[in-house]
Amino acid sequence: MPMCDLNISTKAGLAVLSDKWYALILLNLTSSANDFMQLRNAVRGISTFNLLLKLNELTALNLVTSTNDYHYQLTSEGQDFQQTLLALTSWGKQQLTRTLPVNHRS
Repeated sequence: MPMCDLNISTKAGLAVLSDKWYALILLNLTSSANDFMQLRNAVRGISTFNLLLKLNELTALNLVTSTNDYHYQLTSEGQDFQQTLLALTSWGKQQLTRTLPVNHRS
């Protein structure tokens, strides 16, 4: 039977993937605790308030965990999701190098 629409779990995953700030945060965190200000400096262009908001949302999604002293790290699910982002990045780079003329490759 042909699929007419994406299921809700696929839509939930795509919502996280398509959010620029979620992706940047997840790519800049590790499995060990990261200081908020270090993360703030790494994720350029987002306000402090919005970074805190996004971190709270990622915590609610069980992708990030925090400590009382404003340190954040990836959960095991967050590490899995980060691997998905890295695989997507790798695929994107492959597509760019395939479609760019030789004299435009860096």
